Amino acid sequence: FIPQTPNGILHEMKLLIENISDDVKNCVFRSNHASNYLPIKGRLSRDRDKIVSEINQTLEHPENVRPEFMRRL
Repeated sequence: FIPQTPNGILHEMKLLIENISDDVKNCVFRSNHASNYLPIKGRLSRDRDKIVSEINQTLEHPENVRPEFMRRL
């Protein structure tokens, strides 16, 4: 087992969000636990673009991910 990198986790999250069907309505999406690198919340499919934008911004600026010492693992 090789743990995923923060960048890899963000790419996986983006892929997941982008591929959830538009038929999904009022699905609460949360990634706001202390262990997550990027706190995100929204409703799918309404907030998909906003969520993907937040992920893209963090991928472009990896210094904005939650530091390891704050993840409480």
